[in-house]
Amino acid sequence: MEPQFHTAPVTLSVLDTGVPEETVDLARRIESAGYDRIWVTEHHTETQSACPSVMAAAVLASTTRLAVTVGGVLARLHSPYVVAQQIKLLAKLYGDRIQFGVAGAFPGTHIAEVVGAPLAETPEVYSERLLQLRDLALAPHGTESGSRTSTAPAASPGDDALYGYGQLIVGPVGAEPTSFCVCGTSNGAATFAGKLGFPIAFHDFLAPQGKKEDRISVCRQYFDAGGTHLSVAVSGICAETNDEAERLWEVRSKTRACEWRRPSFLGTVEEAAAQIAMIAQETTADEIVIQPLSSNFETRVATLEALHEPLRTQLA
Repeated sequence: MEPQFHTAPVTLSVLDTGVPEETVDLARRIESAGYDRIWVTEHHTETQSACPSVMAAAVLASTTRLAVTVGGVLARLHSPYVVAQQIKLLAKLYGDRIQFGVAGAFPGTHIAEVVGAPLAETPEVYSERLLQLRDLALAPHGTESGSRTSTAPAASPGDDALYGYGQLIVGPVGAEPTSFCVCGTSNGAATFAGKLGFPIAFHDFLAPQGKKEDRISVCRQYFDAGGTHLSVAVSGICAETNDEAERLWEVRSKTRACEWRRPSFLGTVEEAAAQIAMIAQETTADEIVIQPLSSNFETRVATLEALHEPLRTQLA
């Protein structure tokens, strides 16, 4: 099955992995620039946010149009019941402006030891945990929920017995999301998300250098499995010249020990927009999520502001 090119406009989003005190300002400025969505993430470091649901609430309260994806709840680490409560509260308050996503990354050992819940270490247990989250967070199967009807897949026979929560209802009810996004870079993640009919976010910049064929393979596998909505996250550097962008990348790769990766885009704004548009076409992405590579906040914002219109033009 060959993926079909999408006729709807590609959603343009921003991936935020910076310090939390800058996130609200970033959200306001990219909203003014015309972006559709911001992704807030979970990182257990001394400087980043480990509470994406809290950060999402701050962004939603500080903007008027911008949508927010809680774009990487570490599902191996957290109770599906607690995550479901958080996302249903955000959906109750902000409706369709909020989406949630899960990531399969492993937290550091010291984090896993103090969290107080079993870590979903194997692929099988992780998949089971996502099914728990599906059944706890999404609208009741086949019933009306507010102004929307749930499109969640029906639970498999025996799910209630397997997970032990029976007819447990998670509140607040009345504005449940209809799906969640699975973040991943493997054929396994693509198959899992596609079979459940969930969106998937493929993080292009996490693929090893020179692995374009892997990008296309994983995205094709997602559609072959029945998936219908693909986000592709890209990262890179813009500069006044291509040579300057290359120089900035060489400096960054040496100081951050990431020589094995290659940015998704690198060059002038026009060159970067063309490279991102090519990735969108190769993968038939519904959404492009951009992460400028710079430790300087104003540089990241300036890159995003400069990229928006050329990229809209390329993707039109």
